[in-house]
Amino acid sequence: MLGEECERALWYAFRWAAKPEVITGLKAITFETGEIEETRLLNALRMIGCEVDEVDHRGKQYRASAISGHVRGKMDGKVLGLPEAPKTWHVVECKSMGDKYFKEVVRLKSVREGYYAHWVQLNIYCHLFGFERGLYLCRNKNTGEVYSERIHTDHAEAIRLLQRAERIVKYASPPPKLHENPNSKMAFKCKTMCSKKAICHDGEFARISCRTCLHATPEMFGDAAWSCARWGRPLTLDEQKAGCPAHLFIPALVPGEMIDSSEEEEWVLYTLRDGREWRDGAKPETVPRYFHHPESGRVFIVQPGEPDPRDQGGDGALCEEISAEQFEELSNYYAGAKEEQDV
Repeated sequence: MLGEECERALWYAFRWAAKPEVITGLKAITFETGEIEETRLLNALRMIGCEVDEVDHRGKQYRASAISGHVRGKMDGKVLGLPEAPKTWHVVECKSMGDKYFKEVVRLKSVREGYYAHWVQLNIYCHLFGFERGLYLCRNKNTGEVYSERIHTDHAEAIRLLQRAERIVKYASPPPKLHENPNSKMAFKCKTMCSKKAICHDGEFARISCRTCLHATPEMFGDAAWSCARWGRPLTLDEQKAGCPAHLFIPALVPGEMIDSSEEEEWVLYTLRDGREWRDGAKPETVPRYFHHPESGRVFIVQPGEPDPRDQGGDGALCEEISAEQFEELSNYYAGAKEEQDV
């Protein structure tokens, strides 16, 4: 994804902020077709006598990672024996695309100029795996034509892009928008092609997960490690997805203006775009509270929304809050004592 022009979109993706993509039947077929095309293109290289290596010692795709594991990818394979350079290993990246984009790459005779995101992917794999050459293979979905191109690894550009990735990973809040007005002519991609538009421009709330919480931090050690300042411990992937009751949105992800907060009570108050007030974090009590008045030997229940008896003055200050279990025990105790007196 590092070929994406908009850093804000990359940050949203990294933070799981936008709604997940819905995989329809058509999309599932499209993904499957891409896998079939990849296999077909790699087999075509074998048919001309090349050695193709597409899995590691575990029998899985070669995996690349950088920036303490926060940047990841899977390489399609590596190839040796290309007619133009038979003794040089190349990273190989296989793609399929529609007629419009295919023709642009062919016209320019350059994947870097015609489809920059694909070039970035191939170039970074070459850099991370230590290769000096890469092979780009692309098949036109409409006509079946195949375009091939060998590239020299641009290590300097790969380093720049990985530095950009590290900067995005470390951002505590989303970077600036690529376009403030999604309806302008320059913002055509924002309006029609970006899955993050709803959260970026339309005032939609972010998804709830640890990655949209102000307590969570991506760590620059280990393998894609995250930690939580609220609980003071590392977070597993499942925990990150689930979130917790102490979740507080990163303020920039709330479509409104922060007007008040309480660190002790763990809430933040916002004025939303429509003028309503909305409180993130600790909510009003939704369960009853139990109290004991030792001097009178009385236990009683205070319903949600009712005032705390200790704040009412007089002998209410002598009350003590107790648990539901203690309430039941004391109720039974006082009931038994009353029965003995009555006898």
